[in-house]
Amino acid sequence: MSKRQGVFISYSKKDAKWLDYLRTHLSYLERKYEFTIWEDSRIEAGADWRSEIHNAINNTKVAVLLVSANFISSEFIGYEELPALLSMAKDEGANIFIIIVSHCMFSDIDAISKFQAINAPSEPLVSMTEGQRDALFVKVTREIKKVLASNTHETLLHNSGTVTTIDDLRTSFLRVLIMNIFYNNTNDKGLSIKDVYVISKIEKRKYVVKIIHELETSEIIYKTKVNKVNHYKLTEFGYAFMKEHNTQID
Repeated sequence: MSKRQGVFISYSKKDAKWLDYLRTHLSYLERKYEFTIWEDSRIEAGADWRSEIHNAINNTKVAVLLVSANFISSEFIGYEELPALLSMAKDEGANIFIIIVSHCMFSDIDAISKFQAINAPSEPLVSMTEGQRDALFVKVTREIKKVLASNTHETLLHNSGTVTTIDDLRTSFLRVLIMNIFYNNTNDKGLSIKDVYVISKIEKRKYVVKIIHELETSEIIYKTKVNKVNHYKLTEFGYAFMKEHNTQID
């Protein structure tokens, strides 16, 4: 897991019920990607809370701001949390997602209004139906998933930048080869394991099976049934990722 794979939630304690909603939706990702969801309720009694918060921010891959009048009026958020989070976004590439909780002066605050909010300031959570709120929390969960999956995919493709054995080198090479086969595929129905095995000319079929299952688990490819046979294609994210990082192997 990357050093910065945490999700930090910045909110006013007066808006704690919205934190609970968000945590419920993020719990699936927390299990899948094994990251830490951090908010101030995690601080133990007697701990140096200011140090704890800044340590958590330094390990942040994603920050979610629950913006409301309460959020904006909080001196601690304004002078401590927010500057540190914005610095992480600028200097370390942390991702900022904003959810508008209530009608507030969000659009007038340059530091945060430069980030596009998940919902429009005119459509805060407090004005939504329960179904609309659930849909919004699903949307932000999916956006966070893209970030975490991207981080996981980088690790998969580059093997954390370290190849320690011949087996590691071979697996990395075969992984890139198979990803390029999917990227260059023009067959609308996708490719079966047999198709990839034949095209790749990899000596052992078990390597193809292993890597395809690995790519599917990591959501670079997805599976469909064609005449009762599993076929695979790049996911939307997988295609975008390959387009950006494509390394052709002849």
